[in-house]
Amino acid sequence: MKVPLKTIFSWFEKGDIPTEHQFQQTFSSFRHLDENIRMDEVTGLNETFQKTVSSTTFTNHLQDEGAHDLVLARLNASNLTARNVEEWKEKLKIKPAATIDNGEETGNVYTKEQIEEIVNILQAKDNEMLELTAKISEILTSNDDNFDKLQKIVDYIKENREQIELLKGSGANSSFGGILRPTDNIIIKPGSAKWFWAGSGVYENASGVTIENFGIISFDGFVWSVLEVNMPGGGTDGFIDLTQED
Repeated sequence: MKVPLKTIFSWFEKGDIPTEHQFQQTFSSFRHLDENIRMDEVTGLNETFQKTVSSTTFTNHLQDEGAHDLVLARLNASNLTARNVEEWKEKLKIKPAATIDNGEETGNVYTKEQIEEIVNILQAKDNEMLELTAKISEILTSNDDNFDKLQKIVDYIKENREQIELLKGSGANSSFGGILRPTDNIIIKPGSAKWFWAGSGVYENASGVTIENFGIISFDGFVWSVLEVNMPGGGTDGFIDLTQED
């Protein structure tokens, strides 16, 4: 039986000598370290203990991956729904930098398959251009005399475009002036606006220069064309000066 502290203190006042019984009562009022405390001696402990689980149950709960699926996300996010994912993206302000076509939704980047298809188209065009370039290079490096003559004609037209343009002003029924002085070899086809000089002889220009075998030259009212060139002595590199003479 415990004794109130006030009573115990009165037994040990100055001048008092506690009796054996008082000493026993004093120490009996306190619990010794060797004495265990029973559960029923702690108010409400039994009721509280009934609300707990066993260590086995608690351990199993910790190891159960689906124990909190409804409120917690798994480490691998396997229990998240599509809606959960979108809500997380919105909350974290995550916006994809690139998207691809998905059903009716158009993305802003191409898929690997789409890129490969585009590359194949460009590669085919590139191969076609390479093939054409190779053919042109082959022609340019050939020793074809006809090609050389054609190239000289093109070069001449480029160098004398202004003079050739003046020739277009000549009337269809008037004689052609300039370095060529056609005589009986001029042929005019009525209504065709074409002039032909079939030169097989020797002709003298306004400056007294003779020209041999100048070939065939035609004019359709718009364009002069040299159909055949064979002019030894016809000026620089065998070409004829087509400057119109007043």
